[in-house]
Amino acid sequence: MRKTVFNLLLLGTVISCQEKIQNSENKENQYINEAEAARNDSVNAQFSFMNVPMEELPVSETTRFETFDEAYRKKHPSARVYTKLSNEQVEKLGLQKWLKFGKNVTVNYQLSFPGNFKTFVLTYLDRDSELKTLMVTFDRNYKKIDELLVAYDGSPRFSNSTTSSISSSNISVQNVYRASRRSETINSSYLIRETGKFERRKK
Repeated sequence: MRKTVFNLLLLGTVISCQEKIQNSENKENQYINEAEAARNDSVNAQFSFMNVPMEELPVSETTRFETFDEAYRKKHPSARVYTKLSNEQVEKLGLQKWLKFGKNVTVNYQLSFPGNFKTFVLTYLDRDSELKTLMVTFDRNYKKIDELLVAYDGSPRFSNSTTSSISSSNISVQNVYRASRRSETINSSYLIRETGKFERRKK
């Protein structure tokens, strides 16, 4: 009888200890989740200028001086409205090298891909004669991971061009190089790894 009572008391003690441990772990997880949520809110507040529309895939990307001009966009409200970034915001995103010869950096829209990263499409004017549009990936803290040129337009003396088609499984980039009366087209395909890195597909 005494042995049975002892076993019951021991079992009750073990269960009680397990419940306390479980409650402690639950509280710890709750604190961690709350701290993570607070940190995410803080990061999102710091980078609120990146709150741009999410485009649905697939997307065809082209860049032209005519459609990038602010006067054109005002006359055509159906065109994409780009969000121009300040130099300070560009540097905050780790894209300061674009400012060496570039200006008018704009964030156009966001894309959704599997993985723990964010993907944006940005455009900037390089050397006053070239428009470059790039897909740029960032981690959750907006630290830049990688970038890929997906559209290009040059002034009349730069007759090369780049366009692309972006889907959930493939990024198809078409580069057209023109010289005198001849032209050459080179097609390349890329994918985005779950790390946020772009990888060229092998032919």
